[in-house]
Amino acid sequence: MKKRILFAAVGIPVLLIILFAAPEWATSAMCALLAAVASYELMHAVGGAQWKLLAAMPAFAALMTAAMGAPMLGIAPFWLLAGNFAVILYGFVMAIATHGREKQLGFATLAAGILSATVLPAGFASLALLRCVSPALAIAPLVGAFMSDTGAYFTGRALGRHKLCPYVSPNKTVEGSVGGFIGSVAGMIIWHLVVKSTISMDIGLATAAVLGLAGSALGQIGDLSFSVIKREFGVKDYGTIFPGHGGVLDRFDSVLFVSPAYYLILLAVFA
Repeated sequence: MKKRILFAAVGIPVLLIILFAAPEWATSAMCALLAAVASYELMHAVGGAQWKLLAAMPAFAALMTAAMGAPMLGIAPFWLLAGNFAVILYGFVMAIATHGREKQLGFATLAAGILSATVLPAGFASLALLRCVSPALAIAPLVGAFMSDTGAYFTGRALGRHKLCPYVSPNKTVEGSVGGFIGSVAGMIIWHLVVKSTISMDIGLATAAVLGLAGSALGQIGDLSFSVIKREFGVKDYGTIFPGHGGVLDRFDSVLFVSPAYYLILLAVFA
C-alpha cells in the first residue's frame, strides 16, 4: 500500500501536467508508449520468450495508437485499415516462417500479438481522442474506472461476503462490485460538477450517472478479462513498471474498456 500511495503522489501530478499543460501530441505520445509496453506485457505473459519472434509488435502498437489517437496527423481510414492488415500479415508470416522449428511461434502468442497491436491501441487512442476535445474529457475514463476500483476495494474489504468470480479473481466479491458502481457514479457526478463550474462544460447530471454506471460495469469486465489471461498462463502481474501496481495492463486493464465507451457516449452527447 505504501508503494501505491507514493507512486500515486508522483504519477497523478505528472499525468495531470501531460493532460492539461502539455500540447495534444504529448498525450498521444504517452498513450503510444503505454500501448507499446502493454503489447510487450501481453505477449510475454502468454508466450514468455516467444514474444521476441514478434519483436516489432510493440512498435506496431505504438504506431496504431498514434495513428488513431492523433487527428492532427490527418491519417485517413485507408491507412488505418492498411496498418491493421500489416499487423495481421506480419504475425502470420512469422508463424509460417518459424513453424516446425525449435523456436516456433505458437498460436496463443500470435493471437496475443495481434490483439496487442490492434485492440489495445483502440483503448489508449480513445484517451488521446478525448484529450483532443478537452483535457477534462480525457480525465473522465480515469475517474470512472479508478473510482470503481477504489469503491470495490474498500467495500469488498469491509463488507465482502459473497464471491463474484472465484475462479478468475478470488478476492472480488458481489458486495465489492456494488461498491464499485457506487464509487464510479459518485466520482463521475463530482467530475461533472467540477467541470461544469470550472470550464462551463455541462453534460448533464443524468449523463454523468450513466457514465458512472458504464464505467464501473466495463471497468470490472476489463479487470476480469485480463485476470482470465493471467490465471490461464499463471502470471501474477503483467509487469513491474508501476511500483505497487504492476505493469501497464495491471493498472490500465479497466481503462482500456472504459475509454472507448466514454468516447462513443460523449461523442453522441456533443454531436
